[in-house]
Amino acid sequence: MVLLDLLNSEARRLILFGGKGGVGKTSIAAAAAVYTAEIGKKTLIISSDPAHSLGDVFEQDEIRSGKVEPVQEVENLYALEISPKEVIHDYQQYLEEYPELKIVLGNFDALPGSDEGFGLLDIIRMYRYENYDRVIVDTAPTGHTLRLLSFPEFMKSSMIRLIRIRRALGSVLDKFASFFRKKDVPGKGDPVELLERIKQWAIEAREWLSKEETSFIVVMIPEMLSIYETQRLIAEVHRNNIRVDQILVNKLFPLDTTCEFCLAKRQLQNQNLKLIHELFSPFNPIEIPYLKSEVHGLDTLRIIAQYF
Repeated sequence: MVLLDLLNSEARRLILFGGKGGVGKTSIAAAAAVYTAEIGKKTLIISSDPAHSLGDVFEQDEIRSGKVEPVQEVENLYALEISPKEVIHDYQQYLEEYPELKIVLGNFDALPGSDEGFGLLDIIRMYRYENYDRVIVDTAPTGHTLRLLSFPEFMKSSMIRLIRIRRALGSVLDKFASFFRKKDVPGKGDPVELLERIKQWAIEAREWLSKEETSFIVVMIPEMLSIYETQRLIAEVHRNNIRVDQILVNKLFPLDTTCEFCLAKRQLQNQNLKLIHELFSPFNPIEIPYLKSEVHGLDTLRIIAQYF
């Protein structure tokens, strides 16, 4: 299924845009979000990139609030720049109730990839429980994205190990933790229950990413480094049982120009485009040109959407 089919589909959709840094993921994801909102789909666009730029692309400072904000002048469109610290803090409250777990875990933000991982749990929660027809995710550059996608499996395996440790230590850990428990805090249930709950969150996140309604769209540019990174990204996305539906090749120089530099760059791009279409033919590569103006504001986003 190609991108335009996904955007026009009657089914609910979770669509993630990923790729190398600097290829234009945010602009293209924002253009897709504007398109779906303007055809009547209630749409939420989420940025999971620590270097957020949705507020810049939409020219709206309110989007930087860390909360869901309506996008001005576009009915049905909402935006969220995820704040990793706030998301982790929301989950940290569960850990505060179990001193014995804090002895083993420390804080959630000490876990490798926790920023991306708990952000992913939040994305899945927004998709599952909020009333949106489309949830579009502007992911971080490739390395962050891969940590985001692999976090559920990491969390699941980590929780399984911690459950075994907790059961093995048993009363020894309980006695040690009693020194840290506040006197006025009533006794809690078995911490294994919390570990099981976290493990289940991870399993559910993995299942939702693997569902038919979830799609991954790769954004790249016609350069060799981007080609190599796209190959690695697609392999890892497939390894995580997530479907890649399309590749968008962005920032093509014009052919009808008298600029010698532009023509030289385009000739090199044409060579790379040939390789891209050979390597990635199953993903229906779509070519998107460089725009004459900077990509921010609704007018330029609507122009980009015309190339879908």
